[in-house]
Amino acid sequence: MEFKKSKLLIIIFSILLFSVSLTQNAVTINYSNEIKVSSSIDYFLMGSTAFLGGGLLEQIIWMANPLSFFAIIYFIKDNSKKAVVLSFIASCLSVSFSFWKEILGAESGSMAQIVSLELGYYFWVSSILVLTIGIFIYYKESLKEIWES
Repeated sequence: MEFKKSKLLIIIFSILLFSVSLTQNAVTINYSNEIKVSSSIDYFLMGSTAFLGGGLLEQIIWMANPLSFFAIIYFIKDNSKKAVVLSFIASCLSVSFSFWKEILGAESGSMAQIVSLELGYYFWVSSILVLTIGIFIYYKESLKEIWES
C-alpha cells in the first residue's frame, strides 16, 4: 500500500509542477533587435507543430512532453522499467534545451537569440526531473522488495 501512495505522490507532484510551469514565461528572446518574452503555454500549444515552420529541433525538445506522459502511463500500469527509460529520455531532452543559443523566432524559419531562460522553463524541467527521479527510486525499491521476498 505504501508503494501506491508514493507512486501517486510522484505523479501528482510532477503534474503540479508542470501545471505551474504553464502559467509562467518560458524564455526571453531577441528577435530582430526586439526583446520578446514568450509564455510557456504558447510553447506547449505550438510546440507540436514547430516542424512546420522549420523548427525540427524545437519539435524534438517538445517531445519531452509526450514522453513524460507515456512514462506516467507506464508507471501507473506497473511497467516501471519502460517508465524509467522514457522519463530519462524526456529529462535529457528538457535539460539539453538549456544549452541552446538560438530558437525559432517566427514561422518563416527566422532564428532568435535566447537572452534568458525564465521560471516556466525551470518549472517544466523540474516536473520532468521529479518524475524521472521518483520513478527511478520507486523502480529501485520495488526491485529490492522483490529480491528480499
